Amino acid sequence: MFKIFKKLKKYSWVIGIIKNADKEDRKNVIDGYKNRKKYYTSPLDDFDADLKEMAKCANCPNMCRFDCPAVLIPKVETFAPANKSRIGLFMGMDHVPMNEQTAIDTMYACMNCDACYEWCPMEISTGNLLQEMRVELDKRDLIPDRLHKLKENPKSNGSVFEESPFKKYAGNTKFDHNHEDPEVLYYIGCMDLKYRKESVKATMALLEHLGIPYCTKLEERQCCGGPIDKVGYRSVAKPLAEQNTDLIDDSGVDTVITTCPGCLETLKITYNEDLDVKQKVDVVHAINFFNDKIKNGELKLTEKIEKDITYHDPCILSRTSSKVANADLARELFNKIPGLAIKEPYLNKNETRCCGMGGGYHVSNPDYSKEVGLDRYQQLEKLDTDYIVSGCPTCEYALLEAQEEKEGKAKDVEDGQQIIDIVELLAESAGLEY
Repeated sequence: MFKIFKKLKKYSWVIGIIKNADKEDRKNVIDGYKNRKKYYTSPLDDFDADLKEMAKCANCPNMCRFDCPAVLIPKVETFAPANKSRIGLFMGMDHVPMNEQTAIDTMYACMNCDACYEWCPMEISTGNLLQEMRVELDKRDLIPDRLHKLKENPKSNGSVFEESPFKKYAGNTKFDHNHEDPEVLYYIGCMDLKYRKESVKATMALLEHLGIPYCTKLEERQCCGGPIDKVGYRSVAKPLAEQNTDLIDDSGVDTVITTCPGCLETLKITYNEDLDVKQKVDVVHAINFFNDKIKNGELKLTEKIEKDITYHDPCILSRTSSKVANADLARELFNKIPGLAIKEPYLNKNETRCCGMGGGYHVSNPDYSKEVGLDRYQQLEKLDTDYIVSGCPTCEYALLEAQEEKEGKAKDVEDGQQIIDIVELLAESAGLEY
C-alpha cells in the first residue's frame, strides 16, 4: 500500500496537467495510457527482454550521456544510453530487423559500468537492458563472430581463455591449496590467476597468517560465467553456474571469498536472479572479509607503509546497481594501514570511471576499450602517487595496459610496480612475505 501512495505522489504533477488540458488532449492522454502496452509488447516469438523499461529509457532526454564512457571516447551520439535503448526497443518491436548489423553492434557499445544508473531518476540500468537484448541475439544466433570465443572456450576448458588458468596451475602450491576440512573457499578469478598472481599470493598469505583452513579447488574450477552472461551467452553461463554451485556445496565451506568483483556479483546476484541457480553460502569480497578480521582483532596491521596512493574504484564495488557495492570499505582499510596517505581522484566512489573492460567491451570493441582505459589511467596518474590501487584484477590489468601504452613500462614488472591490489597492501602491512 505504501508503494502505491509513493508512486501516486511521484506522479501527482501529471494529474494537474491532465486536469487542465482541453477535452481532446485529455482523451488522447487517457487513451494512450490505456493502450500503453502495445508500445512495449514485442510481436517477435520467444522474446523476453524488458521493453517497458527500455521504452522509459528511450523516452528520456539522455540525462546520463555526459558520464557514459561509451559516448565520451568514440564520440558517437548513437551510443548514448537512451539512444541505445531506443534502438533496442525498435528491434524488439520489429521496427528494426534483429539481424541489422549496425543495430547489433550498438547493443555491444556498452561496458555495463552503470554510470548511467547513478544519474537516472528512474533507476534504470541501460547496461542491464542491453544485456537482455544480447540474450535475445543469442537465441537467434546473431551474436557477432568476434565474441564467439567467449562461447566456445568455456565449452572446451571451462575458461574464457584458450588455455584454462585453473588447469594450468592446479597442483601448484603457490596458487592451489586444499585443506581437508576447509572453512573458506578462495574463489580465484580467471583474470587474477592469469594476470594478477601477486594478489593471489597475497590473499593466500593472509589466509594462512590468520590460520584459516581454506581451499581453492583449481582442478575442478570453472569460470563463474559472468563475462559470458554479460555478452548474452546465458545458455552457456547457466551450466557453469550449476557446476560452480555444486563445487561450492561439495567443498562444505560456509564462506566463499574472492578478489574479483565480477565473480562476486555473479556468484552472489546473477546466479540467484538471472540464472535461477540458488547460492546457499555467503559470498564476500576479500575487502569485506579482511576488514572484518581487522575489526575483531584477528588481523593486525603493524608495518608502516609510508606511501601516497590513489584508489581506482571498480564499478561493481561502487555502483549501487550491483547490489554488492560499498565504496567506503576500501577507505576504511586504507585508514587502518599506518603511514598510508590516500589522494582521491576527481572521479571516485559511485562516480568512478570504468577501466574499459567491463561487459566484454574489450572483446566487442577492443580499440575503444583501450582508449577508455588510457583515459582513466591518465586521470589517476596525474595525482603523482607511489601506487595506483584497486580491488579488481580486470581493472588493474586494464590500467597496466594503459600504463604500458603511455609510458612504455612492461606489464610484468614487479619491483616498484605502480599498480597493485588492495590485498597486497594488507599483506605488506601485516608483515607478510609471499
